[in-house]
Amino acid sequence: EKARVGNSRKIPVELIVNGVAVERQEIEADGNWNELDFNYTLTESSWVALRVLPSSHTNPIFVYVDDTPIVKKESVEWCIDALNKCWEEKSKAIRESEIDAAKQAYEYARNVYNQLLPK
Repeated sequence: EKARVGNSRKIPVELIVNGVAVERQEIEADGNWNELDFNYTLTESSWVALRVLPSSHTNPIFVYVDDTPIVKKESVEWCIDALNKCWEEKSKAIRESEIDAAKQAYEYARNVYNQLLPK
């Protein structure tokens, strides 16, 4: 409800590319599936996500253009920070019997992101 535009049932959905909102569309928040069609064209490899401020943000999807790596240090650092924040919040509620597997999964993700950092 905090994301609604005025008194309407519309909410803004933003296309995020490397941490920057590049397009925005409004959809009706009525519980139905909504089609989104953004016109933004990627010119370089990037991570892409959707968000509805202030409530939701998808995980990043990595899109490669011409098989070139994503080399924006700031973007990779943002992903690492988001992963660490997610761990900080969610680790408190993970069952003791599952905590070791969760730690390994998060550490694996950290290693993947760290490998993406430009040298």
